[in-house]
Amino acid sequence: MELEDWYRAEHGRVLSSLTVLTGSLDEAREATDEAFARAIARWDQVATMDNPTGWVYRVAVNHARRRARRRDLEKRLLRREPPRPPTAGPAGEAWALVAELPPRQRQVVVLRHIADLTEPAIAEVLGIRRGTVASTLHDAHRTLRERLDAAGLPPTPAAAPTGSPAAGPPAPTAGDHADATPRPGGQP
Repeated sequence: MELEDWYRAEHGRVLSSLTVLTGSLDEAREATDEAFARAIARWDQVATMDNPTGWVYRVAVNHARRRARRRDLEKRLLRREPPRPPTAGPAGEAWALVAELPPRQRQVVVLRHIADLTEPAIAEVLGIRRGTVASTLHDAHRTLRERLDAAGLPPTPAAAPTGSPAAGPPAPTAGDHADATPRPGGQP
């Protein structure tokens, strides 16, 4: 795999995912650039990994988490709340609802529906078990469905392609374990 080709193919997708995840283009750029800089510095090792892009997502997500923790600590210590401009979702009301999800749910939704990662890849990026990814995704989909219904918004606009930020999260599938229909034996 050639570094330049890989970078061109993956940088935009990682940046888009981190923008939704953090709610800030500036923070997303910083985390994405840091992750790619680390990958480039270690390219001989990264290129041989099973999933170099997954590694970059993990580094970027961890960087964004550290920055958020640092920022939260600073706010507590300084006891000041800087004015926060309203941030709309990157493309529509549905993504504004995603931004309101708890951090873990937001991360899983973004990595699944923006970054188009599989549940095992998300588990690797976030350092959690695949079952945790599945249940978190299920909970996030349920919450989003409830909020979309309460807001009177359709689950996915017909004009936007599924999986794009404009479309909102695609309707969950059984493969996403978002189907909570009881089955024989009480298993969802």
